[in-house]
Amino acid sequence: MGDDSKHGPGQLGRPWTQLSPELGKEYGVAVGATFLALALRLPLDPYLGERLAYAAFLVAIAVTTWYGGIGPSLVAVLLGGLIANWVFVHPRYALSFTDLEDQAGIAVYLTVSFALVGFAQTWRWAWKKTEEMTQELRMEMDRHRPSDDEPGHVESAQSTSASERKGRL
Repeated sequence: MGDDSKHGPGQLGRPWTQLSPELGKEYGVAVGATFLALALRLPLDPYLGERLAYAAFLVAIAVTTWYGGIGPSLVAVLLGGLIANWVFVHPRYALSFTDLEDQAGIAVYLTVSFALVGFAQTWRWAWKKTEEMTQELRMEMDRHRPSDDEPGHVESAQSTSASERKGRL
């Protein structure tokens, strides 16, 4: 056997350091959607101020959860929370969790974020299970479906031919 210390569990052919392109895309969506949310929220800052500091980042989390898995979703939650607190919550450009209002804001953000991620991942799991069960059902139906080579199918074709011949006579 080879050296399995550099391989992750269940990934015997791929070393830990090698990322799949799909995984890179998922984390790229997490970071990109979070920074897009920041770019869309910044022009609204003169109108909103500290209000709805986390709202745009919830949309980024929803997009990331839809496209990526749980890891990228959690990256979007963490990154969005930190950016929102740093840029939009008073005092600006400092992480602040001392005020009761700030603590309530981050608590609501985290609650809604984890609910989004949890529901989406449960839906994703159920969808995958449904597809697997559908595939198994199709295979089972194909296994029980009579084919052209089976004798029962040939006999029914021969009996139809015989009845057609009697009708012609």
